[in-house]
Amino acid sequence: MLPTSFAKSLCAFISVGAMIVPQYAQAENLTYKLINGDVVSGEYLPEESSNKVKVLLSPYFGRIEIDTSFITPEPTPSRWLSSVDVGIDGSNTGDDLSFGYAISASTRFKGKDHELNASASFDFDKSVDAEGVSTIDTNQGAFSIRYDRSLSTPKWSTYASTDYIYNALNDVGVNTNIFSVGFGYKVLDNKKLSLRVSLGPSLIWFDGGSGCSTGDDISDGISLQKYCGEIIPSGTIGAAIDWDVNEQFRLSIKDQLTGSFVNGMAAGNDLSGTLKFFPSKNSKFYMSLVARLIYSALHSPDIDNTFNFKLGTDF
Repeated sequence: MLPTSFAKSLCAFISVGAMIVPQYAQAENLTYKLINGDVVSGEYLPEESSNKVKVLLSPYFGRIEIDTSFITPEPTPSRWLSSVDVGIDGSNTGDDLSFGYAISASTRFKGKDHELNASASFDFDKSVDAEGVSTIDTNQGAFSIRYDRSLSTPKWSTYASTDYIYNALNDVGVNTNIFSVGFGYKVLDNKKLSLRVSLGPSLIWFDGGSGCSTGDDISDGISLQKYCGEIIPSGTIGAAIDWDVNEQFRLSIKDQLTGSFVNGMAAGNDLSGTLKFFPSKNSKFYMSLVARLIYSALHSPDIDNTFNFKLGTDF
């Protein structure tokens, strides 16, 4: 039986995907501006289109073939897209003080037949009580990098990725690294919405924490000390959604489900989401709400959830 928190995270990702994908999976509507100033819109028919001819199905004019030489070229987007986010929080109740901050950064390079994504984040919270005793409430970070190379069919790709997670407060699993290779498939890939799923074998390594020394921590019947510092064969299924809801809202969701060959099968799930709000159409500055929900049967504690409100910019 799957843990309740794990099942909820997985159901949340599936529910969001079920709401978003059907809107774009049925048909992609495109608008082309021609060199003579005319504008043509309709449902894009990719199976009948090519590099020389684009075919649209217009509700008013029916099937339209457009020679690509008559289409006004769109500005070439930058191959690089990067962002930086910063958030702070604090409170003062009587003589009790608390302060925290969260920073994150990401970058993406998108070439003709390959793509590179990298991101890093760090969260820290500290509180001091009336007696001057300080407590670290949050001290964690993460780094991930993924490289995709397209195959002969653009929708398919091979990938290699590594995800490092640090949590100083874990009793088991202060440091965790997941390395995976496999295949990716772009279910959807247009200007407003992209959905890519991935599948492949992986290796998991974790270590650090008092439980790796004492051997007192048991999760789902697994004595975690036995596997501290070991490389564990696993399998990974991933999915990533990027959705430009409109000119002011942008939603990104990533989910990575792992199954490790420990005591039968030890499950893990890493679900993260970011909702960005841009105050104006041409603004590169935004406000973001970030959530990350992690479950791992190989960690103690096995649940790690974080929520942040940040300010950031694209460049």
